[in-house]
Amino acid sequence: MHPDAVSLLRAGIAGAEGNGHHAAMRSFATWLPLAASVFAACSSGGSGTGNAGIDPGAIDVLACRARVDDPFRFAEIATRDGRNLGLQRVGDRTGTERDVRLHPDGNRVVFARERTAGDPGSRELFLSSLDGTVAELRLTQNSDRDDEPCWAPDGTHILFTNEHDGSSRILRIGLDGGAAEAWITPLVGGSDGEASCHVASNRLVWSRADGNGRHVLWLAAADGTGAFQLTDGGVAAGSGNGDRQPAFSADGTRVVFVRRINNQLALLCLCDIATNTVTTRLQALGELGWPRFAPAGDRLWFGIAEPLQGRTALRLAHAPLTSGAAVLAWPDARWQLTGLDLRGTLAAVPAAAAPTTLDVTRATLEIAAGSNVSGTKAMLVSADASEYLVETTTFDGREIAGINVKFDLPVTAATDVLELRVRSVARSTRIDASSRLRMSIYNPVDQRFDTCVELAPSTTGVQTMEFTTSSLRHVTQQKQLRVTVIADLEPGARAQLWIDQVEVALVARSTP
Repeated sequence: MHPDAVSLLRAGIAGAEGNGHHAAMRSFATWLPLAASVFAACSSGGSGTGNAGIDPGAIDVLACRARVDDPFRFAEIATRDGRNLGLQRVGDRTGTERDVRLHPDGNRVVFARERTAGDPGSRELFLSSLDGTVAELRLTQNSDRDDEPCWAPDGTHILFTNEHDGSSRILRIGLDGGAAEAWITPLVGGSDGEASCHVASNRLVWSRADGNGRHVLWLAAADGTGAFQLTDGGVAAGSGNGDRQPAFSADGTRVVFVRRINNQLALLCLCDIATNTVTTRLQALGELGWPRFAPAGDRLWFGIAEPLQGRTALRLAHAPLTSGAAVLAWPDARWQLTGLDLRGTLAAVPAAAAPTTLDVTRATLEIAAGSNVSGTKAMLVSADASEYLVETTTFDGREIAGINVKFDLPVTAATDVLELRVRSVARSTRIDASSRLRMSIYNPVDQRFDTCVELAPSTTGVQTMEFTTSSLRHVTQQKQLRVTVIADLEPGARAQLWIDQVEVALVARSTP
């Protein structure tokens, strides 16, 4: 390997580990996608990884996240602007943070922390702040699961879910901790949880499960009086399914929630409180979580996982309120979303121009790994069975092949990029139990390649990998995007990676 590539690889590993609050070196094989991609930084025809990331704006998004491979040791409440820029986080300690909620003052936060790995019963509530002026305070201390906090409308108390002996209920606690008091009484044989309050209307919505574990939403005054059933759970059946994780719109007239049909299908739904009318906004063949209305009312924010599309971890995303597909705000596959809240500073998305498909023949093509290359960039324009070939090479006991494509983005400023719709079509001539096809994009802020799609093909036929992101963390100040397509195969005979298409469609801010 070129010595510059070795240096970049080591820097990438260190930077990736530094994002957790307990640094520890992972095995070299864990970072194989990064290693394969970083070869491209020193190959001919490229400008390396010197392009800088974009400076961040104000904190708009608070998201609990945990590393997929080590969620207990690498977890945090990350704070970012609305375009995934920034490096700050709420001060943290050992354990996985969950369910962060922002106080109406815009600074204090409450969240749950799982203090023993894999033990929900170890979750306790903690109070902290964004600016560090409020020292972290542990609010609960018992052998129960204390989870899913939200602020009472007046901001002087916290409602939360307490689970004891398999049944959960909503309790209330003061900001100095102390004894919690019962707030909502579950129906006989049932459970309550996932409360959310609305300040202006002084109302409370929560998820209520019957004796079979099927959930519906209930609404009441914030003090628990006047409770009535808001939704019916749809066709969902079985424990854990039904209507979950509700949150109010800014004006309090609607509730967004997740309707889990089964362990393979989830719906993002809206309920009009005045009429009890439920509409489905988005469907995921996988999982959805932590839905929120954007403060401007133009979008919904949520976590989404779509395993069949090569996106298994629950990742932060957003979608227009009325129509349109999900857009990944945080596309990196290594992090699992475990909680979400938004500040009122999050602005509406600017008006967008029509999508423009970039000319891949004008991009810079580099070999990420491999040999015996044949073909031209013209073969990557469309999925037409005219394919670009790279033969694998042995690296760290694996057979690796891949290309790296750097696009110049036709915008006046890097911040004019609103969406990037990335698609590749590829196949490998050999597929084994641990073989993977991956598509990554370079992250100049953290100086690494982030895997966005990972497939485990069961056939040597063509595979489509695609995603849409609004992350400016993956766009350089020099208005460039770097896409990598990799085949990572088990040890054995040489194989071929055939790439039929690498496409990037740009959605930019419209000009006046």
